Amino acid sequence: MFGTAMLRTAAVRRGLARASIHRHGAQRLITTQHKPAQRRQLATLMPAEAQDNTKLNDTDPWTKPDPFGHTASTRTTHTCSKSAAEDIVQSDDGALEHSIRDFLGSTRQRPRAGLKADELVVKCPVCSPGKPRRLAYSAHLSTQTGAFVCTNCFEQGSWDKYQELAMRRNFQNTIPRTRATDPPPFEFAETTLVQLRTNLVAHEEIYAALTGHEKGQLRLRPEILAQYGVGLGFLDTGVPEISDVQALVEGSDHAVPCLVFPRTAFRTNSFIEGTSSLADIANSTAQQNKGVISSMLSEMQADSNSVSDSAQAEFRTVQLKVVGWNTAELEMYVPVDEAQPGLFGFHIAGPDSSDVILTSHELDAVAAYQETGVAAVSLPRGPYQLPLDAMRALERFERVYVWLDDDHQGEEAAKLIARKLGVDRCQIVRTRGNIPHGPRSASIALARGYNLSDILEQAQPVQHDKVLDFSALREAVKFEVTNPDLIRGVESKELPGWNAIYKGLRPGELTILSGPTGCGKTTVISQMSLDFCKSGVSTLWGSFEIPNVRLATRMMSQFAKRNIAQNVAEIDYWSRKFEQLPMYFLKFHGSTNPDTVLETMRHAVYAYDVKHIVIDNLQFMMSMQAKGIDKYDAQDAAIATFRQFATDENVHITVVAHLRKDQPSADVDINSIFGSAKVTQEADNVVILQRQGNSDSMVRCINVVKNRFDGTLGKVFIEYDRDTMAFTEVPPPRKRKGLKIVKSSSRLSMADRLVAEMEADAASQRAVDADGNEIPSS
Repeated sequence: MFGTAMLRTAAVRRGLARASIHRHGAQRLITTQHKPAQRRQLATLMPAEAQDNTKLNDTDPWTKPDPFGHTASTRTTHTCSKSAAEDIVQSDDGALEHSIRDFLGSTRQRPRAGLKADELVVKCPVCSPGKPRRLAYSAHLSTQTGAFVCTNCFEQGSWDKYQELAMRRNFQNTIPRTRATDPPPFEFAETTLVQLRTNLVAHEEIYAALTGHEKGQLRLRPEILAQYGVGLGFLDTGVPEISDVQALVEGSDHAVPCLVFPRTAFRTNSFIEGTSSLADIANSTAQQNKGVISSMLSEMQADSNSVSDSAQAEFRTVQLKVVGWNTAELEMYVPVDEAQPGLFGFHIAGPDSSDVILTSHELDAVAAYQETGVAAVSLPRGPYQLPLDAMRALERFERVYVWLDDDHQGEEAAKLIARKLGVDRCQIVRTRGNIPHGPRSASIALARGYNLSDILEQAQPVQHDKVLDFSALREAVKFEVTNPDLIRGVESKELPGWNAIYKGLRPGELTILSGPTGCGKTTVISQMSLDFCKSGVSTLWGSFEIPNVRLATRMMSQFAKRNIAQNVAEIDYWSRKFEQLPMYFLKFHGSTNPDTVLETMRHAVYAYDVKHIVIDNLQFMMSMQAKGIDKYDAQDAAIATFRQFATDENVHITVVAHLRKDQPSADVDINSIFGSAKVTQEADNVVILQRQGNSDSMVRCINVVKNRFDGTLGKVFIEYDRDTMAFTEVPPPRKRKGLKIVKSSSRLSMADRLVAEMEADAASQRAVDADGNEIPSS
């Protein structure tokens, strides 16, 4: 059977290649020489009026029911061309629906429900070939107009364009050769979700911390927690991912408690068969469970009726976010793969809701909704990233309150998100207000007894970033003067001495990193960028010298604190961990036009909320872009472009640059960097990496020679570890003070000679640092 199907598929492809498709206006004629399977695939590309003589043969073995429950003999195939799409929709509301249904069935797709009621998530006809199934479904298709847009490659167009792209060979090769379609999305058993909520109620310590009113407790109401579906699971920290949801419910001897936050989405739409509604789920769970959890679910159902008229509109849990209660670094998702787009709190907002609150964390959303009555959702990927899927879910709201952590990073992220959503409909909420040491987030403010409704009323629109008066700067100036530690950037967790000089990674700045060839510039910046990325800084790596595979291998070893090449059995474990980081790579190598790089960087900032961009290195990127004296002008232009980009997009850009070839390594300073003086003049920070000691030494010196933030300059010494392929901070190396010889020892008396030897011995015991300052003896 399988061989027959393969032969038939090959015949269909050969027939399609020879098909006589004649275009005349909007018509596409299909000759009767094609077999039924061929005619079905081509029929989706032609209007219904051109199909009179192309009736399908019901006896053909390929005319079996498609995943939507329609046989080929009962399907009505229509097209939605660019010129006639509106007329078709107006004349027959079901024509476009049937056309989409048939075409998706013929390509063996299993569409997911989008975060909009009239939207499907389908395979992208451009970027899905070659991707695993969990990444292939990235195109959002409107069932009302047929328009589609891919949130990965940004391909977009009409339904007619989607069909044309999907008929190309690279996409056709991804269609399964059997009649089976892609499996349906992962489905959670409702009993499992109820057990997770029951675990939360049963855990007295954590439940009291969330619902209690004592000092340090969050004061969240039980019915609101139940309405959001917050639960408690138990996770073994040694497992790379959650493969068994039941194990999360029951736990093990070595498991630690974790809060579980469900992400919800539409269960179905007109294209996907519906199942139990939210009301049915609440009724069934109320019958199966006794005690407090049953009453909580009943209250949740009552509140759902008041929250929205879509209690009959169906939602389902598409993914669980698991966060350690006492382990801050523990964060996992289930399922990791094939997750349908969803948001925490998506089911709270009804179809008539015009306002929504967007928070950094899940408990902030619960607190904000509880106290203000405005539906609240949380960012799905860390506290500072708004993916395109979430953007589409927020399109229907007239006003969006962006309520992120009220610190320097949160304020900058709020402005960026407001620009992405539209500044005209966004307002930024500041929890601290004019209180420098006030609560940073909504949940902490509730725990301290603040009125969240009053805080929400103080929300301000985003001001134009090109026109300011001092009244707009007054509070910022006061805050910066009175809280110098709070305006520092993201600090390194692995190099504390670096923080004392550099003061953290700050947005809107340009850093130049230079040093002799082979001293470890790429290794140092890959380790630092990974360190910042683990703190939530979305990073884009542009490696023009080293292939991305080799770079990623090195970074995984730095991430795992061991050489993964010597621990092959652990590669899958660390790959899963590394995959959860907001780390992205530019697909360039060698000489590349700076305008092309800039365009890709702008896309990454918009699509992935990138905050740190690494260019390694400048000379490789510009190697063939200009010759002779012009290459200096081209390099200066590239640096100026990066400088402007960092300011406009509020991101930090680190550019690796070589030293001049004629520069002795011992005399390296800020003037030693290759190119004109403009390279260092445009930069906010200039850092030089040097080898310390002889050529075999593993010690390096990071020398900050320019720091525009506060002028602090200095050196940090690090040592390379071959096992972890990373650097660790070490104390400054010792060196001996030289002795000034006044007389030759041969001319000294015995007494003078003894005195000189004693002084020399004492001087040799006094160690000094690299700058010549004496280090006190312990």
